[in-house]
Amino acid sequence: MTRTGVPSLPRAIRTALYAIAALSVMAPAAGENVVIADFTLPDPMSMKTMNDPVMGGTSHSTASLHPGEGLVWSGEVNIVSFLRSPGFCILESAGTGKLGPLGNTDGISFEVKGTEKMLKPMGAQISTGAMSKSWGVEVTFSAPLEERARSDGTVELYAPWSDFKAKFRGEDVPDAPLLDAEQLNRAYRVGMSTYQSHKAGPFTVELIKIVASLRGVSVS
Repeated sequence: MTRTGVPSLPRAIRTALYAIAALSVMAPAAGENVVIADFTLPDPMSMKTMNDPVMGGTSHSTASLHPGEGLVWSGEVNIVSFLRSPGFCILESAGTGKLGPLGNTDGISFEVKGTEKMLKPMGAQISTGAMSKSWGVEVTFSAPLEERARSDGTVELYAPWSDFKAKFRGEDVPDAPLLDAEQLNRAYRVGMSTYQSHKAGPFTVELIKIVASLRGVSVS
């Protein structure tokens, strides 16, 4: 009984109602995109680079945040001598927390300030913890990004989830799970890669925002 004389709800019911209220605040409304990272805002998602020296190459890149403008990722992809092919540079989220409720979205968009200095096509990649049973390794899902010019002069780099393939060190992994809604809701890492371009040379990406997008809904 409360002090006002109104019977109080059992603790279990109160807990359930609080949980529902919290989910209603956290989850995007129907028809809304999910903003994974906005690099124009204070204290955006932390990002890190991973380059091919981990595989014996000499490519290099760095990422720097410019408050109010975005994140600049730049470097140079070099030829890996013993493979006689270009190496890679990757920009990816540094944390391990869930990226958000992505299961109802159709694909991913990277909003950038032009593409003239990129190694194209750039690639997108996402990690969900999915494993290959036969290989015994965690896979990464990746896809090439297509360009979409925007009216404000920026460019959207987009890939639908249906284009993503399970990979391990560049090789297809046939027995990996599909990137379905269940896997997307487990996603904990997202990034961009030069690997899809199969090119060497210097590059610069001026990244504004990463959005899990709905078909036909602007990322702005």
